Amino acid sequence: MRILSATVNGFRNLKETSLTFSPGVNLVLGRNGEGKTNLLEALNYLALGRSHRSSKSDDLINFTAEALHVSLEVEEESGSVLSCEFGLERSGSRRFRLDGEAVRRRADLVGRLVTVFFNPDSIRLVRGAPQRRRHFTDHGLSEFDPLFLSHLTALQRVTRQKTGLLRDLKKGMTNPAEARRELESWNRELSVHAAEVCSGRREYADLLTPFSYSNHKLLTDNELRLSFSYCPNLECVKSHLKNDPEKPFQKERLAADIFTEIDYIMDSEIRRCRPLIGPQLDDFEVLLNGVDLRVFGSQGETRTAAIAMILARSDVLYQKRNIRPVLFFDDIFSELDRHRTRRLQEMSSRHHQVFVATARADDIANWRPEEIKAWNVQEGVFTEATDELP
Repeated sequence: MRILSATVNGFRNLKETSLTFSPGVNLVLGRNGEGKTNLLEALNYLALGRSHRSSKSDDLINFTAEALHVSLEVEEESGSVLSCEFGLERSGSRRFRLDGEAVRRRADLVGRLVTVFFNPDSIRLVRGAPQRRRHFTDHGLSEFDPLFLSHLTALQRVTRQKTGLLRDLKKGMTNPAEARRELESWNRELSVHAAEVCSGRREYADLLTPFSYSNHKLLTDNELRLSFSYCPNLECVKSHLKNDPEKPFQKERLAADIFTEIDYIMDSEIRRCRPLIGPQLDDFEVLLNGVDLRVFGSQGETRTAAIAMILARSDVLYQKRNIRPVLFFDDIFSELDRHRTRRLQEMSSRHHQVFVATARADDIANWRPEEIKAWNVQEGVFTEATDELP
């Protein structure tokens, strides 16, 4: 998958511009605050249906504008060209189009423009809150498994409904007997979707581990084994995993066990006014030769592990859909030593279209992949700079 060109208007500090990209490596050079990251953010927005940096539309719209518009031409693996565009207005309205057709749900964008984003914040995949590892897993799996995405979306909806009901019960806004019956109904529906989500997360972790290990080996030249393991919150899921560690979950039986476990603590949830257990509390272990990097990893170890795992996500996607995602590197090389920087550059540019934003010429010194384009950016204005590379 490759982004052929982009037209950007009204996005943060970027001046109105149209750019045509290399199918190989694209370098965006400039000092901090000039607009490098903003371009990568604009190109990546359609992959997520939102910004990876900010949830407020107003933060994305240029101070002098009332709206923004970004359009991309994307070449798919089949060779067909997909037109993608989005627009945001200060009023709060948001529009997405694919080949001219309006996209109503953000979930319908998942898997169309496929990207992988690296920035200094990536290290938090290993050391950060469990929510980061859940999102990493759920997004990666949703890119090739629409059924999982459907169950995940339904699970999130049911959990919100259940949480709202528990709060209404606390405020005395609903009849206790009716609320209990409704809670039981929500718990039954939740259990079906939870079984699918737990099963998917376990299977994705198993898919990711061998690629994480091989990428880590290529980055470091050592044989330390990196693994990514599913740590479910529900006791019955832990039991199924322990009893049959090599076999897929039996989803109907698992759903029944999940309902039993959740129904058993209904009174506690009513007292606490919130769901107390469920997949929304799952986590994952990141182990290096059996050592938990979340707790005991050095900064260098956790950074390298995070990069290896993010690369592994693209490997799994290629295995499942024969798609190479677009890779974005935002000031990531300054976080690595020269050896690992060059290894990562070589590994990523071999099969992917790559976008690199950097303020340090040393990060890309003497790196000359076959197909490369570069721009200098100053105060949101882009100037092609291929002949001035360090």
